[in-house]
Amino acid sequence: MEIIDQAVAYLREGFANINNPKGLLIALAATVFLGSWSQWIPVSFVAVIVHIAIEQLAPVLAGEGGAVVLPDFTSESFWTEALVLFLGYLVIIGVFFFVKRLVFRGGKGAH
Repeated sequence: MEIIDQAVAYLREGFANINNPKGLLIALAATVFLGSWSQWIPVSFVAVIVHIAIEQLAPVLAGEGGAVVLPDFTSESFWTEALVLFLGYLVIIGVFFFVKRLVFRGGKGAH
């Protein structure tokens, strides 16, 4: 039961991390490129990479100075955060793609 509680907590945290303008825009862009459900997991993985890259490059792009620093790939906290982001993107991209399929499938019958 503890494993299920932790999984649900990760899903909630992932959704909360993605439910902001940056995360929603990344998910929306990923959904545009998503052509079928078989691409759902790989596209969500790429969305996580884009999210982490933007977080690392944000200070440099904002002109605040500083060097580009790679995340600490050896820390458990990095991988926990990546997992949380992945679960969040799975949920959001899945919902967006479901709506996309409904809208475009519905539009084809009207012609």
